[in-house]
Amino acid sequence: MLLNPRYVPLLLQNWSEVNRCAHRLNSSLARLQADFPLTGERLTTEDESLFERLDAFRVRYADLQDAIGNKLFRSILLVLDEKSINMADTLSKMEKYAVLSSVDEWRLMREIRNSFSHDYPDAEQERALTLNRAWETAPALLGVVLAAEKYLQQLGVFTGDPQ
Repeated sequence: MLLNPRYVPLLLQNWSEVNRCAHRLNSSLARLQADFPLTGERLTTEDESLFERLDAFRVRYADLQDAIGNKLFRSILLVLDEKSINMADTLSKMEKYAVLSSVDEWRLMREIRNSFSHDYPDAEQERALTLNRAWETAPALLGVVLAAEKYLQQLGVFTGDPQ
């Protein structure tokens, strides 16, 4: 498949951002391994160190999800000279290319990411549930990065030798 060379630099730039975000999320996962699963009660403590680690995890999860969904997917389609009508169409194409294992799983990760912006005082149980869901889906989110890398290697994006 011939790639549109006009968009390869954009794709590589977005790929670099995705990798940076994935690395940071992996760091958060390593630092928080002993803290999960969370409970609402645990979030009522005065453990500022835990809150800083959780805040970093939350932001890094959201950043990676955004970088993949809003930048990487779109730049893949641009390089392929494919048009996308809307996000549902984009996700369907990513599933077709095996970049996504499941559109529904992606939508769940997006829902989790969106729920991070609804942080209400005195809602520790809900916050714990959302963070636990993010923790449980983080490996799948990182798996999308690996699947995208495999697909981009098949396309020859990294070698400059489009297949």
